[in-house]
Amino acid sequence: MRFHDLRHGAATLALAAGADMKVVQAMLRHSSITVTMDTYTTVLPEIALAAAEATAKLIPRDPAPQHGLEANGQRESNGQRC
Repeated sequence: MRFHDLRHGAATLALAAGADMKVVQAMLRHSSITVTMDTYTTVLPEIALAAAEATAKLIPRDPAPQHGLEANGQRESNGQRC
């Protein structure tokens, strides 16, 4: 195993553990965040998924109304079947 492989493995594990990309850039002493991001965002697509899910949780949502139920949970009495 080469030194570079160990370095890459350490960066990958740090990102998988939730380390910020800027921290990994500093750890690897990359000249710019772009180098780090170009290398490691393709290695760990689950990081992108986790970021998208975290962002989605920030969006407030009203619970979807249940079809055919009034606010008190009783069926509507209009005679229609759902």
